[in-house]
Amino acid sequence: MDHLGKAQKRIQLRQTALFYKADKDYVRRVAEGLGLDMKGDLMKIPEYITKEEVRRVCKNLKLRDWTKLKTAKVLPKEAKVILGEVNTDKMKIDLEEFHKGMEVELEHGIRFKDANVTNNHPILTGMIVLAHLKESLDYYKLLEVAELEGDLLKAVAAGNIKKTKTEYKKLAEAKIVLAKAEAARIS
Repeated sequence: MDHLGKAQKRIQLRQTALFYKADKDYVRRVAEGLGLDMKGDLMKIPEYITKEEVRRVCKNLKLRDWTKLKTAKVLPKEAKVILGEVNTDKMKIDLEEFHKGMEVELEHGIRFKDANVTNNHPILTGMIVLAHLKESLDYYKLLEVAELEGDLLKAVAAGNIKKTKTEYKKLAEAKIVLAKAEAARIS
């Protein structure tokens, strides 16, 4: 709190607004320590990427208006256009994997109102995907395995045998897909 306490009030407000998205209880303690008003405009995070900007980019790239997306569905041709724009280092990226990543990473857009940081901006979403694929070309396969492990754990904890069997089968299949991709990369 010492460093933030010495910052300008506008920086304190902005930082606590960002903290708020991650942990509301933590930000209450920080705001209290800084003497900030929790009822004012403290928690209104500015819209950094406007819907108008997203529409402009979509129009320039000849994509649908992504501000109107109701589900996280990206057309394959849209994924191809976006990959061409963001992959400036010409990294060898499987278009299907990039496409899957685009649909996953739309969660950072208007899918969750309280976690919207991109407004479905196609280039920013593509850059998130690219960053993950730079970590591992199998990033989304690894993510699928991790999410299925969590679903399996929930089913077991709930004592739901039918769902446990279903989730276990999905997990086994996802692990096979991942193992094949990893094996192909080393051969």
